[in-house]
Amino acid sequence: MSRLPLILAAALVLASPALPAFEVQQVQVQTQPGGGEANAPGAIPRATLGWDLIADVREEQSMEKGKLRIKAVFGDKVKALEGKELTIGGFMIPLEQKEKSQHFLLSALAPSCPFCPPPGPADLVEVRTEEPVAFTYDMVTLKGTLRISADDENGLYYRLEKAAQQPAS
Repeated sequence: MSRLPLILAAALVLASPALPAFEVQQVQVQTQPGGGEANAPGAIPRATLGWDLIADVREEQSMEKGKLRIKAVFGDKVKALEGKELTIGGFMIPLEQKEKSQHFLLSALAPSCPFCPPPGPADLVEVRTEEPVAFTYDMVTLKGTLRISADDENGLYYRLEKAAQQPAS
């Protein structure tokens, strides 16, 4: 077997200029009274209306039949909201390529930001509306019946049923 590829690779490494060192900077979030950091200048756009009410959730992992299962465990306040009316604001993630939709995801994080982290299961609500809602990149406010699911096959914890779009305030 020829050693030529190994010799060429070593020569390229030795002949290449040294890469500049990168400086690591710690980023600190400055909070304001009432948790205003979510909408501070330069912050990732984040909806806050209603999300604080459903934030008490954690995940438990287990192995079932050789497969990793993730299950949501809700706090008592979230469990008490099951089947109750909830008003929540967020950003639409369409599930169909239509101008108006009755079935979409609502995200606490703006999906239009290419540098933002993707939302996790606790940052998404599956929405079904009675009237179609026009897609927008702006935040929308919806009111509907909250359903929680600890073990959804799609990994979604929350659903908003019979939802209706609320006027912008």
